[in-house]
Amino acid sequence: MAGLNDLAGEGGKLKVPGLGDAIGVSGNRELMADARLALSGNWGLAILGYILYLLLLLSFFAFIFSAIFFVSILGKASGADPSAALETMQLVVQAVEFLASGAITVGFCSFFLGIAQDAEARLELLFTGFRRFWKSFAAYFFANLFIFLWTLLFIVPGIIAAFRYAMVFYIVADDPECGPLEALERSKQMMKGNKWKFFCMHWRFLGWWLLATLFTAGIGYLWLIPYMQTSFAKFYEDVK
Repeated sequence: MAGLNDLAGEGGKLKVPGLGDAIGVSGNRELMADARLALSGNWGLAILGYILYLLLLLSFFAFIFSAIFFVSILGKASGADPSAALETMQLVVQAVEFLASGAITVGFCSFFLGIAQDAEARLELLFTGFRRFWKSFAAYFFANLFIFLWTLLFIVPGIIAAFRYAMVFYIVADDPECGPLEALERSKQMMKGNKWKFFCMHWRFLGWWLLATLFTAGIGYLWLIPYMQTSFAKFYEDVK
């Protein structure tokens, strides 16, 4: 098995098959420091934005379960078998959830991109994806489709594809004129030589994940997730 020294090319850059050379302008440590600097004075807003994002998801799922429960009650009250209606409702719910996922993800990225860009971050940015609903949905659909198709070949190609299209939602959030397929192509170009670097950035947060999970009963995620998302947004700024 090749060690890190075997994977290093000229200048000590890592060369990992399928992931490319680490060629970003700034190192991950610098980008994470920039993220902390951007969050300085904005921690309250960032945490509130994350909580509102969670509430948006919870309200969405609450609506889904309420609708299913309501259909079940109506079926029992009428004496009919509610199973067919419930199956139909579940299909509708899954379709709505799939349709909304792109808009929710783009809004989440847009909010933390506003913090990372030292712009005037606003909570309304969480709803950016709904203002670009079909574009957000198409980007979500094609990104997941391509990742799924690569995963059919093997797990590793699927993981590489996930990193290849990791910048798609930041692109849609940052450029309202960019179409969904163009966003996928731009993400592909941005991540050439930067997939390994982005993987390493995720790896740097592993210890924080363990601390937040084991020692804070999940409360630590209120600080960790904004920190991670701002770091990812800084990464986007670095490679775009």
